[in-house]
Amino acid sequence: MLPAVYLVSLGVPIMVKCPYCGKTAMSRWRKSALGPGRAVACQSCGRKVAVHWIAIFAAIPAFLGGFVLMKSASIPLGLAAAIAGVLAMGLLHTFLVPLVRADA
Repeated sequence: MLPAVYLVSLGVPIMVKCPYCGKTAMSRWRKSALGPGRAVACQSCGRKVAVHWIAIFAAIPAFLGGFVLMKSASIPLGLAAAIAGVLAMGLLHTFLVPLVRADA
């Protein structure tokens, strides 16, 4: 089972709810490209939303995976670390980083 599907089956919320209207603000794919310095309009109410600044820390696994890739003597091990880091970043960003009001 994919980690994201497993987390959803456990009842872990996907953080794509608009802080204004409480409805779905965007798709998970669109949120994954959203950083703390970028605000987009909610698809339900049109008000500007952004991800919380804590999203910066969600990128740490990807940076660590890239570091292992650069320093590893084994290409397969380095690639596995980089892929695992990017997947971990995506899961953290999807399930732990909330959307906030862009005017806050």
